[in-house]
Amino acid sequence: MILQYAISIMSWEYFYILVEHHGPRALAISNTMRNIFGLFGIFCWAFASTTNTMVSNVIGQGKQEEVIPLVNRIMKLSLGISVFTFILLNLVPQWFLAFYNQGNDFIVEAIPIVRIVSVALLMMSVGTIWLNAVTGTGNARVNLLIEFITIVIYCIYVFLVLEKWNLSIAWGWGSEWVYWISMFSMAFWYMRSGKWRGKVI
Repeated sequence: MILQYAISIMSWEYFYILVEHHGPRALAISNTMRNIFGLFGIFCWAFASTTNTMVSNVIGQGKQEEVIPLVNRIMKLSLGISVFTFILLNLVPQWFLAFYNQGNDFIVEAIPIVRIVSVALLMMSVGTIWLNAVTGTGNARVNLLIEFITIVIYCIYVFLVLEKWNLSIAWGWGSEWVYWISMFSMAFWYMRSGKWRGKVI
């Protein structure tokens, strides 16, 4: 678990190193996006932690057939709150960005990225639930493998987009879509495959 969090943090650092090459405005906008992502992501992480605990509990009770329905219910709750956040961020993005007192030019440049981040929050609300469902099964190695593959894909994407092709940071923040889609795909496949069944917790 420590290694998983470590590589996740390192990928964020790598992203910000590449963003810095695009100038101080790009870095300021990205720091703002990180704050927005962190603030509204609290709800997703709370549901993810709940998923981890409850999946472990249900498996421990020998009710493995209830795991997938349980994860689906938690996912719907998480997604529901994220949809509300998505609507809020897209209706009044100026209101959130005005808190940072960076001027109108900053707000104009940041709004398209807020929209990208708001979609990423929807993806996160689903992806993080399924990843923590994998954690709840007790298969830490599978969890680490999913995280590792996702981070590799993520880092390749940000390198190509921000460094090699020198595209805008809006494209760079598209890396969040790549990250959550990759993570969700692998975690969902693993849980639906039933390979975790029979695991003793």
